Amino acid sequence: MKFSKAAIVVGATLLCGIVLSACGSGGGNSSKSSEILLWSSTTGPDGEKIKKTIDEYNATDPDFKVKLVSMQGDTFTSKLTTAGKSGKGVPDLALVASEALPTYKNQEMLDSWDDMIKGTELDRSNYVEAAWDTGTLEDSQYGIPATMGSWVMYYNKDLVDKYIPGALDDGIVTYEEINQAGEKAKADGVYSFGYTWGMQNYSNLYQQMGGQWQDQDGKINIDNEYSYNTVQEFKNLYDAGYMVPDGEDANKLFANQQLIFLPEGTWMLSNMEEISDFEWGETFTPQWDAENIVQGSGVDQFAMFKTKEERSDEKKEGMVDFLTWLQANQLEWVKSGANPTSLAMLDNEEYVKMPQSFLLKTEKGQAAISVNAVDGLSYIFDEYDNRSWDMITGKADIKDTFGEIQKVVEEKMK
Repeated sequence: MKFSKAAIVVGATLLCGIVLSACGSGGGNSSKSSEILLWSSTTGPDGEKIKKTIDEYNATDPDFKVKLVSMQGDTFTSKLTTAGKSGKGVPDLALVASEALPTYKNQEMLDSWDDMIKGTELDRSNYVEAAWDTGTLEDSQYGIPATMGSWVMYYNKDLVDKYIPGALDDGIVTYEEINQAGEKAKADGVYSFGYTWGMQNYSNLYQQMGGQWQDQDGKINIDNEYSYNTVQEFKNLYDAGYMVPDGEDANKLFANQQLIFLPEGTWMLSNMEEISDFEWGETFTPQWDAENIVQGSGVDQFAMFKTKEERSDEKKEGMVDFLTWLQANQLEWVKSGANPTSLAMLDNEEYVKMPQSFLLKTEKGQAAISVNAVDGLSYIFDEYDNRSWDMITGKADIKDTFGEIQKVVEEKMK
């Protein structure tokens, strides 16, 4: 929607190298032959929820237990890239972001899942299609989907009824309705739109307006009319006084009932659950066209990095067993606000009562899911986040800024 190494004496290291070729340095692939090593960049409370899920699996006494190693994002990326380039010390499984998967694949760091999952329950038909397809690169499966974090929208039910009654009858709020609500609420000192994470708002509206991340030649291209119009819409909301100003805390304003609509991530669920002064809800991120819903999401993928220390057939079977078990056993994991990607979770009564489950419970919700997984998007989003408020507040020209972003991204992708 994240390790400490014991001191290894020379004698032990030598013995490991002679007796057990699978014993790698740096917390690598096979520190224990009967253990599956999983790396994740999820830490804190969310990481604890993943750990509880792993503990539940290990309690089933599988032949290969899973060992979870969580680390901060920068450390995770650095260690995984270093290990991936050498093929030494890699984990058996790595939980990587959807947009990072094609990068690792293009750098020839990944093994395909194709042979391992053939004839198993790890099949496209058992997952949200958009989540599964994110892991399909060049007609081979390089990722098995885990959970999905989405840019949704929280709303204050009382304020909706007061300023824009009926807007949520179809479960969809358009930018036109946000403007209408803002016009009525402004006199009361209430905002209608919170702009927190810029790239999430931009990427959703950009695609809703018809924008594509790549041109006809397959090259990244965001210096276009869709980008200009997207930011212009945010600027219009800002200029009209409907948007929470830069520097003010939109989440705090929402909790204080001074904000009607708060586009935010599913990962903010725990914050929302602390609210007791009013009734809130969760629905699709704001839409440009109610007839063409685009719901931006990120899908973490279980990737298998190439290793010079061969994994046994038994271990590979153990990895498949774990991912198969996970299909129907993600409840603890998704309490963070994430959605599962396996359709088996729709049979879990507790999950389907969670507010984020609206994305999976209907065909409309599943069809709306759009996963950003184009190589180079992370560069665009970083640059956009650094410059978006300058464009919205008029400190920088929108067209000129996107021209600059385009040049920076092209240079970084060389």
